[in-house]
Amino acid sequence: MLDNDEHLIAQARINPNAFGKIYDQHVDRIYRYTYRLLLDEAWAQDITAVTFEKALRHIQSYEWQGKSVLAWLYRIARNEAISQQRKRKWLTPWKRTITTEMRFTETAVLQDQRRQEIHQALQQLSAKEREVIQLRYFEALTGEEVAEVLDCSTNNAYVRLHRALKKLQIELEAMGVTGEISYEL
Repeated sequence: MLDNDEHLIAQARINPNAFGKIYDQHVDRIYRYTYRLLLDEAWAQDITAVTFEKALRHIQSYEWQGKSVLAWLYRIARNEAISQQRKRKWLTPWKRTITTEMRFTETAVLQDQRRQEIHQALQQLSAKEREVIQLRYFEALTGEEVAEVLDCSTNNAYVRLHRALKKLQIELEAMGVTGEISYEL
């Protein structure tokens, strides 16, 4: 994939219309990330649009370092979301909304209850701790990509993740939640 990323970047530098391939390949993941981060559909759409607009504007100065272009896009989205949150001077609470399409079988109810417990425990963590868990497990980024998004070393990203997961486990235990936890939320 990295070779493909390098090729797409090179094409987009020559012809801005080629940037559409980068957009098509990554827009859904960036949107899901911003939605989970902000929990607001319109705001997530705006941040996603701004992310790709900034990426296109800065494609000429992007230095290929053999890393995924997706991590670069996540970083732009993260920075834009933080910037917008500061401008609005309020933080969106971490919550889970139930859609009308959800099946109310016993399994679905139990899974939703477990998700709510995890999200409630996540609320007790700092924003930085939630973010590292979100990037690694919800966005399924590699440790190296998480490190790139957070602008730290890979080892530091793993240390942050380990500490955040330890705190999450403590919060879940304090709530009386036991058993194996699935991070596929």
